[in-house]
Amino acid sequence: MQEARRQGGATVPLLPARAFRLPAFSVGVLVQLLFSVGMQGFFLVFAIWLQAGQGYTPMQAGLVTVAFSAGGFLTAPAADALAVRHGRLVPGAGALMLAAGFGWVWSAVAGSADAHTGAWPLVPGLVVAGAGLGFLVVPLVNVVLSAVPGELAGGASGIFSTAQQFGGALGAAVVGTVFFRHAGDGPTEALGAAMPWVVGGFVTCAALCAALPRRAVAGHEG
Repeated sequence: MQEARRQGGATVPLLPARAFRLPAFSVGVLVQLLFSVGMQGFFLVFAIWLQAGQGYTPMQAGLVTVAFSAGGFLTAPAADALAVRHGRLVPGAGALMLAAGFGWVWSAVAGSADAHTGAWPLVPGLVVAGAGLGFLVVPLVNVVLSAVPGELAGGASGIFSTAQQFGGALGAAVVGTVFFRHAGDGPTEALGAAMPWVVGGFVTCAALCAALPRRAVAGHEG
């Protein structure tokens, strides 16, 4: 409310409250928040499971997650151009790919051995999730900011960064709490209990993307 009152005077507000009156922007911030919740939450508990539960060294655990980065490298270069043509369909597809990829990892974890399962059953899911990351994160800001007037773009971009940081902290807290609540049953069971929160978050992201602008250009339609 204080920031909204400032907008009526000469003082430049730190938080452009007017931007939240735009449904596409508010939804976009929520998508960014949920994405960060799922991403940070997943990699926190996944790293613990690999090392404490499966006996991987830190180096081995890091090498497993390279598959996720590889997926992102495949899709990130084309994501912006696709978003200009297809708008909200691109981040929506990316969120679904993240959900599907982490769902694959969840399934592989559920069927894993008690100690040091092979990395290969995890790789396909991580690659698909990484590819989804490229489609979701790379064009998301451009798609959402196409609904924001130019004079609010700077503040709106800052809100996006804040949502990402807050979502990461929230994801570590929520998903981590679920994981450690079930840690007494074993690392694999604990990860299995945490994964529905991760997958569900990305499914929700995909549903919310339906409210984003149809094109990642200024003066969008829809």
